[in-house]
Amino acid sequence: MRTYSSLSELFKGTMPFLLVILCAFAQESTFSQKDFEKLKPIVGTWLNKRSRGDIYETWTRKSEKEFAGMSYTLANAGATAGDTTPLEKVRLYIQGNEIVYAPVAAGQNDDKEVLFKLKTIEGNRFVFENLQHDFPKRIVYDFRSNDSLYAHIEGEMQSKMRRIDYPYRRIH
Repeated sequence: MRTYSSLSELFKGTMPFLLVILCAFAQESTFSQKDFEKLKPIVGTWLNKRSRGDIYETWTRKSEKEFAGMSYTLANAGATAGDTTPLEKVRLYIQGNEIVYAPVAAGQNDDKEVLFKLKTIEGNRFVFENLQHDFPKRIVYDFRSNDSLYAHIEGEMQSKMRRIDYPYRRIH
């Protein structure tokens, strides 16, 4: 068994190993254009039927490197029937080796984008994350089939973990 005459002698031998381990954990996820293309099924119009009013999401392909989305409600009764109320506009894009989900929620964050970076792709499930944002911290899109999309947002609210589900079906 080896003995060390000082703490600095011990660290001198183990420091490179510790540095490699720390770098492995701190490494950012890197993604390619091929990964970005896996998001193509998002294009179209999606409907989330709810008792409190239906939510629509409509996505288009703006360029090779960007999708644009908009979520909104559609009034279906009374004098406002047919009126749309925007909820959020989203840019989904690839820049370098990062894929970014950048929503602008109506009336929030001074109408500025909040950036959520893609952290993982597991099959057809995409997890975007921004741990510095108040709520949500994560946005997840899970393409279950050609016509079925399950999205959810999650994070801490008032010291409790909270998750809100958005089951969508494709209508266009």
